Amino acid sequence: MTRARTILPTGATRKGAALMLTIFAMLVVGTATLAFTASRHSAFLVSRNAAGSMQARELADSGLDLAKAILRSDETGWRTRHSAGKLLDGYPLDGGTVTVSLVDIRKREAGASAAMSVPDASTTEIEVGVVAERDGARWSSLSHMSIPQVVKGQYAIFANKLLWIFGTGNQVGRWDRAPKTAERRRVNLGTQADFAFANFSGVWIDGDTQFEATALPVDPGDARTLKSTWVYYPYNGGTNLWGASFPINGPGRDKVATVRMSPEESIRMVQAPQPVPTTPAPPDVTGGNSITSGNRTMTPFRVGSPTGSSNTNLTTNNCTLLLTAGTYEIYGSWIANNATIRIQGPVKIVVQPKWSLFNLYPTGINWSNTTVELTSDADLEINNGYRLLMNRCWVGSYFQCVGESDPTRATGDPHMKAWMGRGFQTSECDLVSPDEPRYLEPWRLRIYPIRSLLSPLFVWNFQDTSVIGSLFLPVSSIYFNGGSQVYGRIAADSVFIDGTSRFRYDHALDDIVGLTEGRAPNRGGDPDEMFPVRPLRWGPDKGTGP
Repeated sequence: MTRARTILPTGATRKGAALMLTIFAMLVVGTATLAFTASRHSAFLVSRNAAGSMQARELADSGLDLAKAILRSDETGWRTRHSAGKLLDGYPLDGGTVTVSLVDIRKREAGASAAMSVPDASTTEIEVGVVAERDGARWSSLSHMSIPQVVKGQYAIFANKLLWIFGTGNQVGRWDRAPKTAERRRVNLGTQADFAFANFSGVWIDGDTQFEATALPVDPGDARTLKSTWVYYPYNGGTNLWGASFPINGPGRDKVATVRMSPEESIRMVQAPQPVPTTPAPPDVTGGNSITSGNRTMTPFRVGSPTGSSNTNLTTNNCTLLLTAGTYEIYGSWIANNATIRIQGPVKIVVQPKWSLFNLYPTGINWSNTTVELTSDADLEINNGYRLLMNRCWVGSYFQCVGESDPTRATGDPHMKAWMGRGFQTSECDLVSPDEPRYLEPWRLRIYPIRSLLSPLFVWNFQDTSVIGSLFLPVSSIYFNGGSQVYGRIAADSVFIDGTSRFRYDHALDDIVGLTEGRAPNRGGDPDEMFPVRPLRWGPDKGTGP
């Protein structure tokens, strides 16, 4: 009996065809994964009966569809409800049987045995093997799938109560350097405001606000698709003082499309993250809590006491600090001026000032003329208590221009040099001063509040500051003043964008664990080229439809 083997072409459009997909996943604690996944179907014809072989092939396709439905659902608990890696074992389907086996790709790549490579609660990268048998014929397929643990309704800017864009020439759009910008997806804003400005809530868009010119695809039957930016608001949005039936106003209101959610839909911010565990008595800063010059390589330290009632501040002025992997705790304020803070490896910074009658408005981060630069292996989470002040700061990647022989020109993001007035010079990588910073995945830098210190009285203020990252402040306000720039995402109780500020969204964040949950907005794009994101744990699918 002859056995034929067929590898299907990648561009096939039928169900079960091979596919190339890219999807991103990150846990709340901050680990990020870029999964380039591909699937491969191989046919094993164990019968000369062509009709039987075709039936087995169709059964394998159905089995794979069934497996994908199970894997993508957040109700099946497939990560722990398999049997030694078998999701389905001889499952009767369409007159035949289907067996589905799962392998945790990362475990296997780390050297785990076959028995130890089965999925568990942390699995996100899965190899799916499907074997279908019918009437003596057998067909098998092998696929690699990326299934994020959580996919939530992701918005470029989410303002729970108030989003106010005012001033001259503020910009909201896509980050040109971001990999997915070429797909020209929509930029989505969201709010839970249900009544505009009568109770100081809603969305206000000034007439000078600039948005992207186009988004894809355009649907001739839906005028909203002519707008690049959509604003989602709750079903119970009431009539405001101007008689509009949605809480979105201002002379620039018509520049965006508005989407009223159904009664069953909602958006809400996730809870503030759990506190960073106090580390076991790390040493104090070598040489004291005031560093005013020189270059220093730091290992995890503690400034002040987590149980004391007084503040102990850290002062870093006119110096360069390299923070290596670990947790840095400051029980007071971190005051920095004309400093460079370089991050190497996974780093957590906890700045937790103490409130008292003598310190009624405490500030955690208080930085001016300071840069934060992440090396290629860095992952930074800042947990800030109470107020945050950044004045003329720059937060982004540590960049080196390969091919530039002059080390002064080669080292440092040229955008940073121009932004900070640190002597931008042309190089092999930049012939003119760049308008945007070098690309850095925004999920690699996260600024969170300390849950126990949340209060609507304390704001985060970014004045003439450029920052790449994810900013999250669930019960307080974030202000962007002057010519501030943000590349990433924002979720806060209220967001104020003033002056000539710029907000740029990276659509790679669409598939990352978000700062909001609930409805997933329509991002546009070509459904044949990218996965239409679902509100639950659904992975990408090309050719088989939703």
